[in-house]
Amino acid sequence: MVEVNQRTIPLLISRLVLAWVFISAGLPKVQDPVAFSTSIEGYRLISGSPALWTAIILPWLELIIGFGLLTPWLRRASACIMVALLCLFITLHGSAWTRGLDINCGCFGKSTDSPEYHWLILRNLVLLIITIFILRASCRNKRTPKSSN
Repeated sequence: MVEVNQRTIPLLISRLVLAWVFISAGLPKVQDPVAFSTSIEGYRLISGSPALWTAIILPWLELIIGFGLLTPWLRRASACIMVALLCLFITLHGSAWTRGLDINCGCFGKSTDSPEYHWLILRNLVLLIITIFILRASCRNKRTPKSSN
């Protein structure tokens, strides 16, 4: 029988939300890596072949870690990678904002909307907090010995 405590439901909801966010972010970019490559080049940090390779690899990584968050044996590794990616995304958005770039972030595929960097950064900070919550719970569960009843 599965033991249900007061953290089980919030952890499940957190994992489902994060998985949904990363899977929904990855799917449109997998379908159109060229458009995503253009978004990446808009940050003016990489261009050409490196941008295209990033546009090909990153969406698949987002899909894998999104599904990995729902898989017990991949959960911790997926959460660790999510923390790193979210920190990277926050840094990239902050950098673009301070440099005055008006670009499509490419977060959820192609868009013509102007970025609202404060909302992008806030969204990613909230996702980062949720990811750290999941990661801490995963580490805590690993240290807690299972009782044999």
